[in-house]
Amino acid sequence: MNADRNIDQLLDRISLYDLRSYLSRSGWISAFVENKKWQIYDLKKDSEDALQLILPAAENFSDFRERIRQAVVSLSQIEGKTLSNMFAEIAGLNSDSLLIRLQLPSSASSIPIDDAPRHVKAIRNLVVYSACSEIDAKPHYENPLSSATPLFDKFEFCHTFKGSFGFEVATTVAKPLETGNLFEPPKQRKIVERIVRGLILLDEAVKTSDPTTLISSYDTGLNARMCDALAEIGLLGQIPFNFDIQWATSISPSDDVKNFRGRVIGEAEVSILQHVAEQLKIVQPRADEITGIVINLHCVNNPNDNDSRRNVALKIFHREYGPIEVKMTLGPDWYLQAIDAHTTGKQIYAQGQLQRNGNSWSMEAITRFRIVDKASS
Repeated sequence: MNADRNIDQLLDRISLYDLRSYLSRSGWISAFVENKKWQIYDLKKDSEDALQLILPAAENFSDFRERIRQAVVSLSQIEGKTLSNMFAEIAGLNSDSLLIRLQLPSSASSIPIDDAPRHVKAIRNLVVYSACSEIDAKPHYENPLSSATPLFDKFEFCHTFKGSFGFEVATTVAKPLETGNLFEPPKQRKIVERIVRGLILLDEAVKTSDPTTLISSYDTGLNARMCDALAEIGLLGQIPFNFDIQWATSISPSDDVKNFRGRVIGEAEVSILQHVAEQLKIVQPRADEITGIVINLHCVNNPNDNDSRRNVALKIFHREYGPIEVKMTLGPDWYLQAIDAHTTGKQIYAQGQLQRNGNSWSMEAITRFRIVDKASS
């Protein structure tokens, strides 16, 4: 039953273009027919009569899937391959697949329900932030770029494959009538290659105990969010996992990643990933000015006491980093102004040294601080 289910899932991924591509690559020749509903492919084998396969001319016929199934069954018999292998080979012709397998004890038959969405969200973030880097490579992103959505939408979660909790994410990298640069791989392929390139650099960083190259290669490899996502797939080192790739056979991958073999991401890898993420998130102090609303005030003692620590958080929209939360430590007069702004719903303007460590933004050495009247902002 599981085999039948996997075949059905693979069948759903096979397009008419995939099957035509496979036939053309295997020596089948499209024959001319006047009937616009069918396509006939011939294959001559030695001196035998030509073999024929009949395909629907379009995918909008009601029995399209059944016709494709029949054609693949015939192909498996002609080529002497198992049905599941035949389906997998055709489905993988024009698609790249990321294969992620959690290394759970053999006795485990399930995973906690709260953990499942964490695995899936982490895999999603890995692809999303790789897409961001293909649009505008940065060491870190506060949030995904909106322009990355069309690229991410071309990826899909497939069935969990046989074994201990395996996830497959696939994307089509070759489609009919595409007019892209023949010498430039499609964006989806570049997203996958970036992930694989990062894994290769991660492996080198673990072997040499030196993450320098991994940190400096964010423009072609992992950004901070991708590091976070890889670490989170295995719940921050709690669960080792295998990461492998199946390249589309119709388009060769770039030379620097084509020999990639599956990697295991365990505690050592997660430790490196967390360090690299922290380094890539650092923004050195620089003079800046911000305007935003007060979202948090904290002072344990009397704000007027000299030894009191008065903390304020502003929610701002930064021209470069987007929506961020900036923390500040203030003196008593400015803290009272922050309380007033929070009470009246007014904004605060501040000027000083803006910096980021890890996921936290702060402003130090503040030289200007005032309430901004909405009418004049």
